[in-house]
Amino acid sequence: MEEKYEEEETEKKKFQITRGMAILAAIILIVIIVVIIIVVRQINKNKPEYTTEDFQRLEERMEEEAQTYVSQKNIELTSEDYKIDLDDLLVENGGFIDPDSVKAAKVCKGYVIAKKEETESYNAYIKCGKMYTTTGYVSNNKKTTTTKKEKKDTEKPVITIIGNDNITINQGSNYKDEGATAKDNKDGDITSKIKVENNVDTSKVGSYTVVYTVTDEAGNRSSKTRKVTVVGINTNTTTTRRNNNTTTKKRTTTQKRVTTTTSRITTPPTITLRGDSYITLNQGDRYNDPGYYATDAKGNDITSRVSVSGSVNTSVAGTYTIRYTVTDTYGNSSSKTRTVRVISTYVAVSSISITPNTVTLSVGATRTLSVLFNPSNATNKSISWSSSNASVATVSNGVITARKAGTATITASAADGKKAYVSVIVR
Repeated sequence: MEEKYEEEETEKKKFQITRGMAILAAIILIVIIVVIIIVVRQINKNKPEYTTEDFQRLEERMEEEAQTYVSQKNIELTSEDYKIDLDDLLVENGGFIDPDSVKAAKVCKGYVIAKKEETESYNAYIKCGKMYTTTGYVSNNKKTTTTKKEKKDTEKPVITIIGNDNITINQGSNYKDEGATAKDNKDGDITSKIKVENNVDTSKVGSYTVVYTVTDEAGNRSSKTRKVTVVGINTNTTTTRRNNNTTTKKRTTTQKRVTTTTSRITTPPTITLRGDSYITLNQGDRYNDPGYYATDAKGNDITSRVSVSGSVNTSVAGTYTIRYTVTDTYGNSSSKTRTVRVISTYVAVSSISITPNTVTLSVGATRTLSVLFNPSNATNKSISWSSSNASVATVSNGVITARKAGTATITASAADGKKAYVSVIVR
């Protein structure tokens, strides 16, 4: 009996020791877990929220979307800087940059400088507090729309005298000036602005000058003259003596007859095409004739006499010819042609977007992404996919597969160079 009691006591002691050790082990485990949590939190606290990669990605997106902005706004770039503010490229303002997927957009300000010399160029500049600043960023560079500075107009208007520059008329006859026309490179037809100085007096023999003067809006002044010669009457007195007593005076008046001879002009008129004589259009584009003008051999405007034949059907690819023909008052004709080539349409991708743009997955899970093309009728809709961290998430034909916990960025690239991004979080 005594032995049995001792046995039970021994078993109790063993149980108590085992339970105590288990409790101690549990306490140690809890302490270890708490320490790990504290260390992880401290590491995360010291880890920067934004990296250089985040800022560089924002620059890249800004440069891409600036091209879309220019296209949608029909902006014609020149060699001068055209500034596009980051705000105009954000989704909230009608752009395509979503701060939820391009997180640096939340803390940065900046702009894109676009210009066209031989080719178009787009350069992004951002300032993100004290964390990052693009080299060359100008903090006081306010948002502007570039205005092309007009070159000062120094070209004088052209005066064309109607009729002959030199005229001879009889004394006492009626002189009616035929006038002149005037055209300016900027103001167009300014005939109504011509001032005429006409001092022709047909009652007096002599040479007179008619002066035509015109000034354009830029202050450029031109003048041209017409010479008018008035010829007179010759008077002769003849004295006849008869019987040495009588003298008779006979006055003979001889008028010099002026004959004006006009030679027929045989020089053909000139047609000048505005714009290019060879034009290439995409199929479906609208064709607007750039225009033309015509002058005869004396410089008179005869544009109203031009007839145009031929047409352009931009819905059908091919080569079309437009013919312009004019005949002057002397019967002289000339013609000119313009060639219009309509080519099969290739619609380029101006931008792409992905839905959803943020994906959260568990390890082993998959998600299929959808790509939207702008414009929707783009010719080449092929897409290549890539992952910034294939150990966390891979992508194939738009299907994301979660590999291990972490984050990755999936990039979709269109054949025309446009890109879209998706943020992936694997837990």
